[in-house]
Amino acid sequence: MKNFYILAVCLFYSLSALAQKGNKEVYYGNKAFEKGDYKTAISEYQKGLKIAPGNTTARINLAIAQSKLAQTDKSLANFDEAIKNSKSDQLKAELNYDKGVTFARSKKYEDAVKSFENTLRVTPEDQDARENLQKALNELKKQQQKQQPKDNKDKNKNQPPPPPKKKNQQEKQQQQQQEKMNKEQAEKLLQALRDQEKETQKKLQQKAGGQVTNNGKDW
Repeated sequence: MKNFYILAVCLFYSLSALAQKGNKEVYYGNKAFEKGDYKTAISEYQKGLKIAPGNTTARINLAIAQSKLAQTDKSLANFDEAIKNSKSDQLKAELNYDKGVTFARSKKYEDAVKSFENTLRVTPEDQDARENLQKALNELKKQQQKQQPKDNKDKNKNQPPPPPKKKNQQEKQQQQQQEKMNKEQAEKLLQALRDQEKETQKKLQQKAGGQVTNNGKDW
């Protein structure tokens, strides 16, 4: 069973095929690829494509080697080119599988899901593609769940503060009653002060035998 993130094996040529243009470079690229020397493999495949731009094997193997080195955009571009030029539905299905793996390597799970689905449309019996599709769907769900709280936080951040709650009728009545009581108490206190002031004035007049100068209006 293919593991998630594992790419298809490069297409290797026998010595009898080396006479074709670009295949010599493909052969040396494959040797480097087998050793895990992906940089050298990429260089050889690129040489092969320079000699023969239509060499599909060189392009596919280049895409796979680039994916190994996380050169995602370049890898996907070469996969797309190979798919466009391929006349074999079976090969297209395999290339879409490898595209799905490349997307998954970069945590682009939504694109990975689409690629695995494209594979299964042609080869519905491909159990590896089906299992990887399910795994990509699971990873996509986790990714969306992590993103959702952040989106909600940003959404709430941009919203204006909620308007103050309106006081209900009972609260309004209580407030008005309290204000009325406070006003009545203040008036009573003020009147008491006035009465006290008049009484004091009266006593002073009686004691002094005359009028006392008034200092103006009451406050």
